[in-house]
Amino acid sequence: MEASYKRIMKQGSIFKDIFRLVVRLAGLFFLCVGLKDLVVQTFMALTRGKGAGVAGILITLLPVVFTLAVAFWLLRSAWLIRIAYPETDTLPNHALSPARSAQPETKPDASRKLSEMEIAEKKLAALVGKPNDSQVKS
Repeated sequence: MEASYKRIMKQGSIFKDIFRLVVRLAGLFFLCVGLKDLVVQTFMALTRGKGAGVAGILITLLPVVFTLAVAFWLLRSAWLIRIAYPETDTLPNHALSPARSAQPETKPDASRKLSEMEIAEKKLAALVGKPNDSQVKS
């Protein structure tokens, strides 16, 4: 169960990296659009000349400021990535079986794995029909 969870977590890491790349690319896109609009809107404001007031210039530049704000928000989006992919070092509660989570484990992991290996050896020996070393010595 834990091995499959680790494999899924590696795949989750791949998805996290892809998500981070997409967010950064979206930020770069908004930055390019904002800079392009900044140049266009600035030339429009300058060519209007004396007829445009301060309010007109601010209204003209407001979409540019918004686009650049979104760009910087996406480029500095470490908290957005943490929200989308929180980093957890422990297994979630639903990943554990109910029998395991209800009973505290008294044996260390090494001895439990050793007993699982012995069980697997016995099953393999029964399938092959070949006695293992412990049966020969006894």
